[in-house]
Amino acid sequence: MRAEVISLEFTGLDESAYALAASPGFAKDGFCFAATSEGLHRSTDGGRDWKLLRITDEPVYQMAATALAVSPAFGQDRTVFAAVKGGILRSSDGGDTWFAAKFPAPPPLFTTLAISPNFAQDGLMLAGAMEDGVFSSTDRGVNWQPWNFGLFDLGVLCLAASPHLGEDETIFAGTETGLYRSANGGRAWREIGFPSEFAPVLSLAYTAGKDEPLLLAGTEDKGLFISCDEGASWDRTSPDALPGSVNQLQILYKSDGHAEIYALAEDGVLSSRDAGQNWDFLIRTEVPPTAILVPDPGGEAMFLGLTGKGIVQYEL
Repeated sequence: MRAEVISLEFTGLDESAYALAASPGFAKDGFCFAATSEGLHRSTDGGRDWKLLRITDEPVYQMAATALAVSPAFGQDRTVFAAVKGGILRSSDGGDTWFAAKFPAPPPLFTTLAISPNFAQDGLMLAGAMEDGVFSSTDRGVNWQPWNFGLFDLGVLCLAASPHLGEDETIFAGTETGLYRSANGGRAWREIGFPSEFAPVLSLAYTAGKDEPLLLAGTEDKGLFISCDEGASWDRTSPDALPGSVNQLQILYKSDGHAEIYALAEDGVLSSRDAGQNWDFLIRTEVPPTAILVPDPGGEAMFLGLTGKGIVQYEL
């Protein structure tokens, strides 16, 4: 599969994007967001034009944004979250206005956000922090509390929630030293058998469909690992194609029902159509990519954050 650049239009922006996220109804509403070293940006026209959002008059909240999460029911509740240096921001009107959740000083350095697939019903949000572990909110991001029972490594780098969280309550957390699993929605954690010599775990993706569950863990310099038994055993996949860092992962279900997996490597994007067993280069980049978003299962657009170059849109 090949891709070519069709647009490099990111008004006056010359920095790195750390995270990208889109409305579940992106094909119709065109909403997408970018967390960058300059702050938080939004596009309402499918990524053609971007606007730097002014969050509040408090300078602390105008710093770099590091993570994003969009409500699965964005079309109805217009809810989006962003992690920034000062804490976690919440908007319920698609990014027009924002409210900041308060955390004790010094505030945590948040690295990742995860939102429940059943957010419209349970209001559950999780946030991982570099030195403070996992925080949880059960009231749609208004109030937060640490949930770290059994989490012996508080350097949380990534989170992945089960697509059936309401039934199985399964959440995974990748840390500096390994991998943890919660079977009760994040209230308690247990370390699982990821080999410590391959840590830290930078990225996670998890799916539990009709077939066996699939858990993928991207590492800092040892490539990508796959587990089909929820972390009890692991296999390294395609070490020739993925020899080093795997910074982000995305699982996308296409219109024909099959899952395509995207991996953000040091020098581009790879994809797999066979549950991560084999990987092909989709895009090679001249500078390290920093974030990936394929916003629409039926579309042909991919957005990449590139180091020092803002966001580039590709046609798949």
